[in-house]
Amino acid sequence: MTSERNRVVDQAIAWHLRRDEMDDADWRAFIIWLEASPLHATTYDEIALQDHLAVQEPAFSAVNDNARGRGWWAVGFGTATAAAVAIGFLALPVSQPYSIVTQAGEMRVVALGDGTRIELNGATRLNLDRHNPRIATLERGEAMFSVRHNPAKPFVLQVGARTIEDLGTLFNVSKTEHRIDVQVAEGAVMFQPGKEAITLRPGTALSVDEDRKSVAVSRVAADGVGGWRRGVLSYSNVPLAVVRDAVERRYRLDLTLVGGLSERRFTGMVHLTGQAKRDVPHLAALIGADWRNDGTRWILSPKNGAAAR
Repeated sequence: MTSERNRVVDQAIAWHLRRDEMDDADWRAFIIWLEASPLHATTYDEIALQDHLAVQEPAFSAVNDNARGRGWWAVGFGTATAAAVAIGFLALPVSQPYSIVTQAGEMRVVALGDGTRIELNGATRLNLDRHNPRIATLERGEAMFSVRHNPAKPFVLQVGARTIEDLGTLFNVSKTEHRIDVQVAEGAVMFQPGKEAITLRPGTALSVDEDRKSVAVSRVAADGVGGWRRGVLSYSNVPLAVVRDAVERRYRLDLTLVGGLSERRFTGMVHLTGQAKRDVPHLAALIGADWRNDGTRWILSPKNGAAAR
């Protein structure tokens, strides 16, 4: 046999030997491998069929003098590819995806079957799977995760193209079109396992600037993580656009920053009372900006028309 054929045979044997103990992720990987090449499927068919015959007719290998080493794997049985793929899909549990969506100003708590608790902020969309509570996708918005740790099957959160893996944790994640923020209150999470593999522990924050393709790690007060649930927003050297996004999640309003305010850096604490007509002017005073409401949106601009610092 060629070296390529030898390699595929080795892979097929390995998959076949593992078939009784594969988990969901293994089955998905197996199906991807099976469909990657006709050679993969036909080789696996041969091995599975030969193994079946060996069980049904124990004398087979003893009668056939050539059935030693790899040679016997090459026996031509035609193809049972459709059957092998069908078996694979039957063994693979069916995914049952669903989404939790909140409107601006709405908060919601979701309890998963594995003991994990997720608190969703306003304007958030979270995708889950009824069959597998250990995976989730945050499409937009913000959520606080209290994860029941299972070292054999870690909780995995997909945020855009990034992956966060739980290591036994209470952590907060927010996502906008251009930015991802992760803050850890208890335990630890791993950001991009298998790639950057950055471990975040209590009091650690990580920010991803999607425009600049940059990742920055900083310190936060662990007891302030997820403060939005209490109406308290704490920041350290973030663009005001991040604060704006948080206010828009809390209230059903359009808050526009003009004159370069979006990029101005902000460090401090913002208290939200639940009344936008009080909190937006207070925020403007806090950052030294003018404000106005044109009937459809709140507009913040540099004080007295000055350029934003």
